[in-house]
Formats: sequence, C-alpha cells, structure tokens
Amino acid sequence: EIGVEMNRVTSGPNVDDKLQTGVEGVFACGNVLHVHDLVDHVSAEAALAGENAAAYVLSGTTSEKTHKITLKAENGVRYTVPQTIDVENMRDSVTVRFRVADIYHDRSIAVYYGDKKVMSRKKRVLAPGEMEQVQLKKDSFKDYPDITEITIRTEEA
Repeated sequence: EIGVEMNRVTSGPNVDDKLQTGVEGVFACGNVLHVHDLVDHVSAEAALAGENAAAYVLSGTTSEKTHKITLKAENGVRYTVPQTIDVENMRDSVTVRFRVADIYHDRSIAVYYGDKKVMSRKKRVLAPGEMEQVQLKKDSFKDYPDITEITIRTEEA
C-alpha cells in the first residue's frame, strides 16, 4: 500500500543490490523477497539489509551519484534478486540469486553485460527446487562504463 513495486514471479518486492525497494528507506530480505533453500542465505540477506538500512538512517539519503543497471532473467532463468544494481555505489561484490523454470541437464548459467558474455558456469543439473547464484564483482564493470543491462540465462553447455 506504500507503493513498493512487487515482482510478479516471486510475489515479493523488487529490490536493488542494497535490498532497498523502490520506496526510499524501505528494505526487504529473506523469504519476503523469494523463497530460500537455506537459512544461511536468509541470514546473509538479513545482515546485508540491516547494514544498508542502518547506513541509510545515518546518512539520511541514498547516494546522489548512481549508475543503475537492470538485471534481466531469460531462457530458463525465472527471476533475479536483486533486480537492479548500482555499480557506482555497490560493495566489492553482489550475490545475485535466482531459480530456473524447469529441470535442465548439461546446461550453463551465463551472464551477459549488454551483449557480451562475461561469465559461464557448466551445471550437470539445474532444477527449480534449488536456488542458484552468481557473484558480480565491482571491478568487472570497469571495461563496461555504458552498461545498462545484465542478462542471466541458461544455455546449452
């Protein structure tokens, strides 16, 4: 009711890499965002959201200089959390978690910065019941100053 944009796949709010929703000062984490496999992931997200909420309260605002990038899920990846990252203000790395749409055998999880594949990891089996993740490193963006979109997808291995 406060205007937080909800994700139609996860039924949770869309968040950035700080786990802040589109409503400034409102943060979300854990199973509110999407259903987790491990309590360790929930705890890590809770700690991250708490640290970022505390930093927000202490500073009173979010940073003025930003470079927001949209994360896009396709070709068997159902969604990503977070849905955006701010390269200008991100930590050294961001964990992007997601689930696939079906059971896949001998596929790769690929990450594209724009139309350039920057990462690929082979998987013998991908299943909707198991959360997957990739790490995006801040220094990996230095060669992509104009990037506006990251795509995470499955591909033939």
